[in-house]
Amino acid sequence: MHKIKQMRLQAGMSQSQLAEKSGISVRVLQNYEAEGTAHRDFDCANLNTILRVCIALGCSLENIIESAETINLLKKVSEVKRQK
Repeated sequence: MHKIKQMRLQAGMSQSQLAEKSGISVRVLQNYEAEGTAHRDFDCANLNTILRVCIALGCSLENIIESAETINLLKKVSEVKRQK
């Protein structure tokens, strides 16, 4: 199960509720949550879309991003911010 779906279920939201709250279509959300060939890679979504979903779910990027490389880059960004 993809992280976005896990977080949505933990928040007790339906796909249509999350889609409405984050401003994306239900079909797009279904494609992000789908298994197999219908799956769209949420990590490659527009940053605005990812952030709107995070806000709607009340979670951080690390909670819904699947890619270990992207998560490591997010950590590096946080470290750079602390060093300044």
